[in-house]
Amino acid sequence: MAGLQRLNEREMDRLAAYSIGVDEETVEGIVRAFDAVGVDVSERPTQLVDWVHADTLDLRWSADWPVYLSTRIWDHRVVITAEELRIYPPLGLGYD
Repeated sequence: MAGLQRLNEREMDRLAAYSIGVDEETVEGIVRAFDAVGVDVSERPTQLVDWVHADTLDLRWSADWPVYLSTRIWDHRVVITAEELRIYPPLGLGYD
């Protein structure tokens, strides 16, 4: 699998920003965020675990500790922070 290009969100068209709830698991947030942009993840030929391992998302997410994760999920670039998930258009690499 090819790596992602450097992240410059100002040059990217965002499809959605999804606020992660206080008691919401990041995995649940990802599924809900994709649902919000009209991607039915149950209809995809792959599952979330095929794109990112859930333990990877078990970071010390905190607004006081600025960290983000940028990855490809269902061919979309996804940026995850302590507060939100941002989904960008498909990367066009045929991985969905």
